[in-house]
Amino acid sequence: MLPRRFISWVELLLLRNYKRNPLERQGLEVVNRIYARQSSIFAILFRDATTILFSPGELLNLWEQARVMRDHGGAFAEVGAFKGDSAEVACSAKGDRQFYIFEAFGGLPAVGEIDERFRKGMFASNEADLCQRLGRYPNTVVVAGYFPNTARPFVDERFSYVHLDVDLYEETLAALNFFYSRTLSGGRIISHDYGQCVGVWKAFDEFFFDKPENVEPIGATQVMVIKR
Repeated sequence: MLPRRFISWVELLLLRNYKRNPLERQGLEVVNRIYARQSSIFAILFRDATTILFSPGELLNLWEQARVMRDHGGAFAEVGAFKGDSAEVACSAKGDRQFYIFEAFGGLPAVGEIDERFRKGMFASNEADLCQRLGRYPNTVVVAGYFPNTARPFVDERFSYVHLDVDLYEETLAALNFFYSRTLSGGRIISHDYGQCVGVWKAFDEFFFDKPENVEPIGATQVMVIKR
C-alpha cells in the first residue's frame, strides 16, 4: 500500500508541474483536494484506513470525461463508488446533470474462479458517509444495494457518462448489458481495472467483440468506450 501511495504522490507532483492548461488545472485542483484528505501513513498502517484506489491521472481522466459529457444530454451513472473518490470527481464536473451512484456497501459479492485475487466482502463501505460526502452536489442520488438488482427503476433512463469499478467478471458484464443499449451516441462507458483485473478485461473484450465500438485502454488501468 505504501509504495502505491508514494507513486501516486510522485505522479501528482508531475501533473502539477506539467499541466499548464487552465482548464486541466481546474480538474487537477479537484484531484489535489481529494488527495489532501487522504489518510495519514499512520492511519493506514495502524487504524485500517484505506488509501485512495485511483491514481491522480485516473481521477483527472474521469474529470475530463465528465466535463466533456456535461452538456451532452442523458444522465450520469457510476457502479462501485466505494468511499466516493471517483464519484466526487465526476460531481465536480457534471454541473446539474442527474447522477445515479450505485453502491452495494456490503463489499464484493460472491467471487468466481476468474476473480481469484478478490474475496467476498472486500471494499465494504458506509452509506451514511458516502451520502454526506456527495450530498452538496445537485441531482446526485446514491442507490444502495447490489447492481443490477437495483437497476430496475432506471430502465427508461438514458446515459452519457457511465463509470464502472466493480472488479469482477460477472458484475462487469451485467453492467455492460444494462448500460450499453441505454448509452447515448457519443456517450462514454469507462471502467477502472481493465489493465489489471482479468475479469474486467475479459468482460469488456467479450462484450464488445461483435460491437462496432473500439475498446480503448487509457492510462495505466482504465478503459473507455465511446458509443456510436
